[in-house]
Amino acid sequence: MARTPPFAAIIYDCDGTLVDSELLNARCMVDLIAAEHGIHLDAAALETEFRGGKFADMCDTLSARHAIDLGADFAPRYRTYASEVFERELQPIPGVQAAIEAIGGPRCVASSGPPGKLATALRVTGLAPYFGAYVFSAYEIEAWKPEPDLFFHAAQALGVEAADCVVIEDSDAGVEAARRAGMRVFGYDHRRTIGEHPQADLTRFTDFAELPGLVARG
Repeated sequence: MARTPPFAAIIYDCDGTLVDSELLNARCMVDLIAAEHGIHLDAAALETEFRGGKFADMCDTLSARHAIDLGADFAPRYRTYASEVFERELQPIPGVQAAIEAIGGPRCVASSGPPGKLATALRVTGLAPYFGAYVFSAYEIEAWKPEPDLFFHAAQALGVEAADCVVIEDSDAGVEAARRAGMRVFGYDHRRTIGEHPQADLTRFTDFAELPGLVARG
């Protein structure tokens, strides 16, 4: 793979970065809990609280908070329902395709989502051809953001040094994972949801039309 200055590879998060799925994910959780337990949660509040986190941790927190048993088969039932919603409604983040093409260079996806969900999201939104086989899930290595392991794994698979990668993220967990991996991170912060990260090499942006120029400048 040829180096594309000033970075050797670009690592993209998926949910909320490439695809506009975060609120859809939360809505699916809200729908199932309401149908099965009669508890009506706020999807926007749920999305804000658990953005970028591990699905199992969200389930554990909600189970304890509302004294409910989601059931051992909740995760696959949720995945099936979410996949159906994605097929009907999921869209790419505005401007992301043009940005990917303008930036060019070696690239991959590194997400906390499971492989099946990633495959559906990228296929439905037309983004799959940009990444091919270079789509990496935390479930495959059993390590989730904010741990840096997934980004290290992605860099190794791309055959580049971690320090020569740049990460595109939209969550605090993703920004922290990039910091721990020693990677520069560009935070898609159009809703001002990324917190303060004084130790991270973080540049915020609110429109993907800005990103190619930011990456080119380093």
